[in-house]
Amino acid sequence: MSQQVMEQAILLSLEPLFEKADADGLWFYHHSKEAGEVWCSPKYLRLCHDKGRYIWGPDNWELRSPLVYMKQLKYKAQELVEEYNEMAERMQLEEKIELASVSSNPADLPENMPQDDSRTETA
Repeated sequence: MSQQVMEQAILLSLEPLFEKADADGLWFYHHSKEAGEVWCSPKYLRLCHDKGRYIWGPDNWELRSPLVYMKQLKYKAQELVEEYNEMAERMQLEEKIELASVSSNPADLPENMPQDDSRTETA
């Protein structure tokens, strides 16, 4: 089997994942020792595929919520800020840092967004 035919077969096998990702607002996630951690929106992954990158079969991808990942990053960032401030306090430095959000409106937070009910049938 030629390389081009194999790549086309892989891309075709990914279509159900693309459909689910698009429908549910999920991103493609991959983690390996060789590639590290890779997050791709469906649109970005298609662009990568056009350039011959990340052409990996479905077993190499997991669909995940990018919002959950962002929340994890925010918590990690807050922990680092707190650790920095504790160290500064121990060193008797007046310098403190704080984590600021671009939006302080609670309605803008993902957990407060209305659920997408477009898949619900109505009469």
